[in-house]
Amino acid sequence: MLSPTTPTPDNHTGLRRINPAAILFWLLILTTPFVAAFLLQFFTGSSVRQLDAWNTTWNDEIGYNRVVVLLRNEFTPRGMTGYNEAAPAHLPYGPYNIFTYLPYFALSFVTGIGTHNFIYYSNVILAVLSCLLFVVLVRPGVREGYYAFLFLSTYLVAGRYIWSGMSEGSYSFFMILFTALSLWLMRHREASPRRQAIALLAMVLSVFFWNTMRPYYFPLLLVPFYLLLRKENRLSVPARILFVVLIGLSAVGSLGLYFFFTNYNVAHYFTQNSPAQTLRALIGGPVTALIKQILSTNLQALREILGYLRAGRWAGGITVLYLVQSFLLLVLLVHSLLAREKTRDGRCAVIFLMLMAGAAIYEANVVLYSPVQLHRMMLAITLSYGLLLAVLGGWERLLSQIALLIIMAFLFVRAPLNFAFPQVDDSTLSVSEEADLRSTFRGIIPLSDDPWDNTIAKLVEEKDMQWEFMLPTYASLNVCQAAYMEEHLTAGTLKSKFVILPASSDLCAVCTGRGDRVVWEGYGRIMYQLR
Repeated sequence: MLSPTTPTPDNHTGLRRINPAAILFWLLILTTPFVAAFLLQFFTGSSVRQLDAWNTTWNDEIGYNRVVVLLRNEFTPRGMTGYNEAAPAHLPYGPYNIFTYLPYFALSFVTGIGTHNFIYYSNVILAVLSCLLFVVLVRPGVREGYYAFLFLSTYLVAGRYIWSGMSEGSYSFFMILFTALSLWLMRHREASPRRQAIALLAMVLSVFFWNTMRPYYFPLLLVPFYLLLRKENRLSVPARILFVVLIGLSAVGSLGLYFFFTNYNVAHYFTQNSPAQTLRALIGGPVTALIKQILSTNLQALREILGYLRAGRWAGGITVLYLVQSFLLLVLLVHSLLAREKTRDGRCAVIFLMLMAGAAIYEANVVLYSPVQLHRMMLAITLSYGLLLAVLGGWERLLSQIALLIIMAFLFVRAPLNFAFPQVDDSTLSVSEEADLRSTFRGIIPLSDDPWDNTIAKLVEEKDMQWEFMLPTYASLNVCQAAYMEEHLTAGTLKSKFVILPASSDLCAVCTGRGDRVVWEGYGRIMYQLR
């Protein structure tokens, strides 16, 4: 079979003839975000043309939107975002690490921030760019391109996040880039030292950037470390030593930055203990306690995954996909080790190290974070595994694709609304109505030098938070437990100047009894000014 650029005799030009079928799949790979969106639209009945972040079902998208708009306007946070009003040493940008927002901040200069849908547009740009980089670096052959296109198009979980306004679009970008660079270095052992150095540097920096967002991904640095030290690498000895130091600094530095931001720039959010605190407690305790924690959390994770599957929630499907892909990659590893070819391209080591990194990331999420978030944390790993199988696999890639199709079909049959796009509906405000609501909130919450005067305390919520889009960018929301809210409202010691409650909440009676002034009502909520 011809490779994409198989040299063939050409008496007229002397140029390489490119396989047209491979080019066709290159072009199709670039369309995979839109193919996934079309499939989601077809199966759910929701429309890409009717996308509207105002009607999103999660609050995370509102958080990303508000932080990027804040960066574009005030830049410096002016209120307190956190959990139970636990203030960090410095004003936080939000519940996520600041690095999460940088790709969207950069792309906002392309998309603009005039619409609350700009995060969607940024995710689409990132998706197309990552597919373009994959094609340019890997230049897949016909079969490789076919399976890469099929995998990316049917990887509807990733497609759902791209079109939901979540930050997984940036994680997917980094993971596709990392995987493509790994494959490029495996296939271009003859490349110049300069080009190899650039590829390795891009891999290290992508992990550094990503690990500062999510502190579990530094095991991926094992891959560039191997590609650096293998005998086929053409870098000089001093350059290799420099890269070893850089890889070590990337791992330590990104973790250090994460802990710094966690302790000083990000207040606790939704949980009393951060991953950093959990890790310190485990390391500082006895070994038996560590083993017990690992076993108990893994059992709990399996129970939660089974619960997701019984309920038809796609959160369980992504973990099952990870486990299936891990098994198939293990089979591919054994298959590659037993191959008769004398010349190897390093795939055995890369597959092994990727399996090790994936297992470490899985365990870190289970032990230090929460099984509830496995579906999000493992998205990028399953994306990388699927591409590795598509490019390097034989019959393994076919089984991987079949497994993905079965999982997605199961979830679509059980609960298609899991994948529905947030849509424009009767509750969507017009541009003029949005402007009026923004003006109202600015009048209620004037900018103050005291950050607590720019802060609204609220209960934990998951739905109907569209009004948050219209708050001034300098105003922050501090999530509180009901018990904390009741205690401090009753005692008059709530730090936030404002509190917003569901109109049906018993806490409204506490505010009324205190004589707190109602300053806004809407969307089934009441906002009180406490001082």
